[in-house]
Formats: sequence, C-alpha cells, structure tokens
Amino acid sequence: MTGKARQTEGARAPFAAFVGLALLLAALLTAPLRAAERRPQPAKADAAHLPPPGAYVLQRIQRMPDAQLLDAEGRAAQLSAYTRGAVTALAFFYAHCVDPAGCPLAWSTFETAARDANDDPLLKSRLRLVFASLDPEHDTPAVMRLLQSSENEAGGAPWAFLTSRSLNDLSPLVTQMGQDIAFETDQAGRRSGAINHMLKVFLVDPDGWVREIYSAAFLTPENLLNDARTLAMEFPEADNRLKER
Repeated sequence: MTGKARQTEGARAPFAAFVGLALLLAALLTAPLRAAERRPQPAKADAAHLPPPGAYVLQRIQRMPDAQLLDAEGRAAQLSAYTRGAVTALAFFYAHCVDPAGCPLAWSTFETAARDANDDPLLKSRLRLVFASLDPEHDTPAVMRLLQSSENEAGGAPWAFLTSRSLNDLSPLVTQMGQDIAFETDQAGRRSGAINHMLKVFLVDPDGWVREIYSAAFLTPENLLNDARTLAMEFPEADNRLKER
C-alpha cells in the first residue's frame, strides 16, 4: 500500500439482483447480484481525519499499460482512451463475483464515488470510473452494455464497463498490473465459475501514471475521493469526456 495512512470502513455489499433478463435471440443473461444483507467489513473511516486534498503528494507508482479491449458496444477499444485525460479509478471485476471483500466492495465504492462526484465541482467533469472484466467468456459486450446503462442512468461520474475477446488478450494486461487471478475448477478440471483474485483499485492520473493502489482493507469512498480531488487539483485541465473514435 502506498501513500498516506488509511483508515478502514464498513461497506454494505453491493449488487442488487440483475436477474431474469433475456438478451438477443432469447439468450439468458445472468447479471451480478447485489446482496441486500449487511456483511462485516472494516470500521468506517472518518473523513474528517483525512488530510485536505492537495496537502499531500501521490507519488508515481507505474505507467498504466495499454491494451486492446472491447467496449460495451462490442467495438475494439484501447484502454488508454479510458485511462488518459481524466482522473481515473479502475478496477478489475467479473459480473458473478459475490466475495464481499472483492468486486461488491469495489462496486459499492464506485457507486458512492460516482454519486458524490456529481455534486463536487472539482470532480464532476474530471473523474472517470472504469470496470474491466476478468471473465470475457461470460461478461460479453451485451452484459457490459446492461451494466453500463444501469450505472449511468442516474448521472454522476461516467462509468465505463470493458471486456475483451479472450483471456489470451487480457492476460498481458493483468500480468503487467500485478492482478493475479486463478480459476476454480471441479474434479474434472472444468471451470466452476469463481475467479480468485485480490481486489485492487488503481487511481490513474490524466498522464497515465498509477498514483495509488487500494486493497480491500483501504478502499473507501472517502479515501478514493480525497485522492481524486488531490489529482484534480494537480491536473485542472482533466476532462472525463471520452474523445470521439
């Protein structure tokens, strides 16, 4: 973990059910579940104890690698189009993840950040959110389109959902980002559905440098937004609108 000291927070597990949705040609879409019950999480961080935005420096950690992915319309999309120009929070996820310390925690944090950024003049036009799928076999562009539409219909910071054509296309990216993944299998060696991965959220500056990496223990909306404001002050020209392709 880099940067200043963090405090942990409780998070309500996200993923309210997206079930029973029929897609093209009667294909059944199984979308992520948002558990309604509260799950035990670290104690809530007190935003009053965080240093003021701009009063500290987030060091450069690594260059954000580029990769050719697919957007929610199934079009080829360079990841750099989503991680340059704006203050960007990026997380790897998969739609069926139910680990409360994994994707649901990132989802809940991003939802809060998107909503709060919409009311923040410093972030409204500068913060962008990105989810990139670890499961291209099941997280098709149609699934990404459904999720992206759902998360952007209420406004807030723009939230893009990306997938890829195959794991072979995705593997170099996750390797360069240090995002280890492993697939659970049954006795016959067939995938059982779950993907084991350690949650990481990357905060990227408009020049494409990773400036913070959050683990589950330190990922809170307060921490993420405070750091995003610090970068927004460093990059007042940041713009979360995607360039026309």
